[in-house]
Amino acid sequence: MKELIKQFLDDGLSRRKLMTGLSALGMSSVAVKSMAQSLAPFGQAAAAPPAAAVREMRGTGGALFVQQLKAAGVEYIFFNPSTGDYPIFDALVDEPGIQLIKGIHEGAVIAMADGYARASGKTGVVIVANIGLPNAMTQMINSWKDQIPLLVAVASVEQDGLGGDMFQDSDHSETMTQPITKWYWQALTTASVPATVRRGMKFASTPPCGPVFLSLPTNVLREQATAGIWDHSKFDVPMHIRPDKESVEKTARALLEAKNPMISIGDELTWCRAGKEVVALAELLGIPVAGQYGPLGYWSRPFPTRHPLYIGPHLRDMRYPGKPDVLLNLGNRYGERNAPGTTLISVRLDPTSLSRSAPVDLGMVADLKLAAADIADAIRSMATATRLKEIAEERTARTRAYSSEMWELRQKIARENADRNPVSLERLALELEGTLDRDTCYVCDVDSGKTMDPLMSFGGDDKQYIGTSPSILGWGMAAAFGVKLARPDLPVISIVGDGSFCFSGPQPLWSQARYKAPVLNIVLNNHSYNNERNRIWHYGGRQFQTGRDMTCYLGDPDIDYAKSAQAFGVEGETVKEPGGLKDAVARGRRAVAEGRPYLLDIHTYRDGIGAVSTWHPSYSVADKRTRKV
Repeated sequence: MKELIKQFLDDGLSRRKLMTGLSALGMSSVAVKSMAQSLAPFGQAAAAPPAAAVREMRGTGGALFVQQLKAAGVEYIFFNPSTGDYPIFDALVDEPGIQLIKGIHEGAVIAMADGYARASGKTGVVIVANIGLPNAMTQMINSWKDQIPLLVAVASVEQDGLGGDMFQDSDHSETMTQPITKWYWQALTTASVPATVRRGMKFASTPPCGPVFLSLPTNVLREQATAGIWDHSKFDVPMHIRPDKESVEKTARALLEAKNPMISIGDELTWCRAGKEVVALAELLGIPVAGQYGPLGYWSRPFPTRHPLYIGPHLRDMRYPGKPDVLLNLGNRYGERNAPGTTLISVRLDPTSLSRSAPVDLGMVADLKLAAADIADAIRSMATATRLKEIAEERTARTRAYSSEMWELRQKIARENADRNPVSLERLALELEGTLDRDTCYVCDVDSGKTMDPLMSFGGDDKQYIGTSPSILGWGMAAAFGVKLARPDLPVISIVGDGSFCFSGPQPLWSQARYKAPVLNIVLNNHSYNNERNRIWHYGGRQFQTGRDMTCYLGDPDIDYAKSAQAFGVEGETVKEPGGLKDAVARGRRAVAEGRPYLLDIHTYRDGIGAVSTWHPSYSVADKRTRKV
């Protein structure tokens, strides 16, 4: 699909051929028309916008870049400085409408923009050095896999010097990003900079969203030209695709007539802000709801996890409700995991993922908010209110009994492990669940943190959850800063492992301190890549047989994360025993309430296969010396 759109935007494809190509990919006529409408302001056939929507401006490429971002509604640029970007920074000296947010590592800069985009729903804009692009790309994988809108720009070398082994020359940096971006462009002239920005912003924010890369040669940024700056309203055409009426009616009838239906939900609901509509649909027929399941889970919680109809992750073989006869997948990337004999209906924002991993009996490309509401309306038109109430009450009672039983079982196990020393994850989860405000945003980038999820409540009017599905380490503290920037009135807590902290280092804490972002950072310090060791030892090889951890132990030396935070301007303390947890959390919450970031280095219990072993390969470079130098 992106090849078709790229050809259209590059004036190599007519609108008619674009629509024909999209139809050939299986998109409905409604979806095709919506896509074409959304892209129309950029195509060759697009009429010139009204004069009032455009202002002519003369300036450097850097000034044109800044002014088009401002016209697009951009408030923040996340950056790590580069010499070639100086025309952009010069243009911002006298432009108060955009705030520069500095990170001291390219990966942290991407993660900050990523967290901002997830929390705000807006496109995160990033500038990094051309030579630092590989550092940024690691974190861009999180954004790519989770379909987060980012505009990532670099100042590349001057066009006439490309390939000339110039300072920090990197040939064709834009193609380096191809596997993890929706697309990439290079601005070839100064006059084309605003159009390139508009194209990038539109492409990044059009569902399915994702990162877009722009290469801006230094000479293009430095030279002057006259170009039009377009108002955001004239090129941002939101895509709200209504599902096909016939497909909606088939779905409604299938759910109404099913004996054991189930709804599988995913992150696309979050982008569509469809939570209330899905709750209403589930309650209408008492349909149990399962969350997105995959190797690493999902990054949001779009359905209230303490709702009586919520039954946990969607597994191929579920204890409850058993084998569904009708499965409605709403925006779940892994929701097409399906047992034979089940009718699978899938509604997705992303047409390229529809029926990607399993055959679908009925597929729709649509806005999930509209789809859920339309299906519910169709169900109401097919049955009396009395019949719907009878169906819902019987199913809801059965599901409530199951979900309550599972919740109490998890709580019981947690209480049994609460007094472990060092601190158990169960004890920490219970402490946070009992003390955090209901509107807290829980930002988690670590497997250990995710194991706490079932003991806590998220979604709806309860706590918000933001994570990543790829779990690229080093994301969490930087992303939490971006979340706080987007939603300053929300309490924000960052959960990272000690291994993840080592990936990012304390760089995100510097930004938290510089910009006075009151985030409560919690480091789960078990002196190990604990989950990775569990996965490795699971295979029963020589490490398992000998009790020798060749790779994952992080002790010797033990790292003092609280002192590391203090060195970067963030207060911190260490908690080594469960008895000290409650007061430490209270001090952390008090600090952020007063407007300061805070870090808790919590020594946590190692569990799983080989957890008790502290053996690790011992090697001394000093002992290999032949003289004392």
